[in-house]
Amino acid sequence: MRKWIPWAVVTGVVAAALVVVAGPRLLTTETRIEPQVVRLLGSGGDPLVLMVGFRWIEEGFCDGQFTVEAVETTTTVTIGTVVSRERDGMMCAGLGTVDEMAWVDVNLRAPLGTRSAVRSSDGVTLALRPS
Repeated sequence: MRKWIPWAVVTGVVAAALVVVAGPRLLTTETRIEPQVVRLLGSGGDPLVLMVGFRWIEEGFCDGQFTVEAVETTTTVTIGTVVSRERDGMMCAGLGTVDEMAWVDVNLRAPLGTRSAVRSSDGVTLALRPS
């Protein structure tokens, strides 16, 4: 009769471990967004930081919500898809957008200089907005 107790304990421990390990991923909504424009930080800003702009029509966003990667060559900086990760119940100050645009920084190995920034999905050259 008591043979089921160890199995119940093991089942409970496994279930709890799954919630701890997989739970945050299950409650995360991931959205992929195509970059639209880029800009530099401007005078006095870090020349190794390129800001990637994309359309964001939500009311606001959280610091660290967006990520993007870049692949650099001597002639181009290829900008990948912007990834937004929102966790269910995530609370934050809510950064605002201007003109339905949000921005995420990507760190370069070398300043943009005369290189062009291109979107990885279709090879389109991204406009360089003034700082």
